Amino acid sequence: MRILILGSDYSAKKFYSFFRKDKENIVFTTIPSLANYINFENAQDIVEFCQANDINFVLIIDKDLINEGIQETLSSIGITAFSPSIDAIAICSSKSYAKKFMYKNKILTPKFQIIEKPQAAIDYFKTVQIAQALKPDYNSYQECPQFCETQNQVQKTAFKLFSNDNKRIVMEDYIEGKNISLWVLSDGYNAKIIGTSAKYQNNVALFEPDFITEELKEKIFNEIIMPTINALSSQDEEYIGILGFDIVLTSDNKAYLIGYNSFFDDIDVDFYLSSNFDWLKIFESTIIGDVFQKFDFKQVDEYMLTIRQNEKIHLISAKTKNGLERYLSELDFDLSEYFEAKKIWNS
Repeated sequence: MRILILGSDYSAKKFYSFFRKDKENIVFTTIPSLANYINFENAQDIVEFCQANDINFVLIIDKDLINEGIQETLSSIGITAFSPSIDAIAICSSKSYAKKFMYKNKILTPKFQIIEKPQAAIDYFKTVQIAQALKPDYNSYQECPQFCETQNQVQKTAFKLFSNDNKRIVMEDYIEGKNISLWVLSDGYNAKIIGTSAKYQNNVALFEPDFITEELKEKIFNEIIMPTINALSSQDEEYIGILGFDIVLTSDNKAYLIGYNSFFDDIDVDFYLSSNFDWLKIFESTIIGDVFQKFDFKQVDEYMLTIRQNEKIHLISAKTKNGLERYLSELDFDLSEYFEAKKIWNS
């Protein structure tokens, strides 16, 4: 199999390594530090390269390229390309679009306001007088949500976000609770949860945490996940691919949807690649539409956690929760964030 991966983040790097484990695969990448690196100037370069090099499969992780319609272009010339469509990915690319989509489709999400000028952010805060999360409209790991409790904090944060070329920002009521991510695989009409993680600062993730019961998962599936999939398909914007749901669980088990992600977060990807899944076949089968007939996504039977230390992300696993903590204590890691996360998860 001749594979091209379009993306430069940690997830793209991990899938590059994963696909190369099969010696029959030849894998090209847009990550400069890796072998078989290819530099593309534009989308036409990608098309010509795929045709000239008999590429069988393209994994598109880069949101900018998805928004340029590269998946549609490659598919139109018979090259299998895995990513959501340019229309479907809008819920992942734009927070303002996503929030309006949630509101329109009656998906529970914190109260919000879309802001186009710094002064409007200050004026809005004066009317609500409760803590706000300020977020750039474009989904970016370089600009994380900023939590503001005072007018002065809102003013400084809003001016900073707009000075970074953001055309609009989203202000959202701060909801106290546990941050979780549910990842699903969708063929455009059906979806299946393939994993759940509890998050802390995008630096620690605990997979299949005890406080997320099967009953709660089913509630989220019925009230958040399927309404999203159904709403997109009703708009002829079927979402085919990996879709992440960032959710805050409150103490009374209300699930507020915060946002969507179009591919695995860096802190999550090692967990999903640790399974015995043949991801290449899963991706191809998702495009065809028979993935749920061919594959069964079972839960892991171990306690698993990822933790970021400096520039590296480590996957740690054990048969028991005590075993996981014992193993963690033996590592030369800064565990301060893990213990902060544990306080929240146990609350």
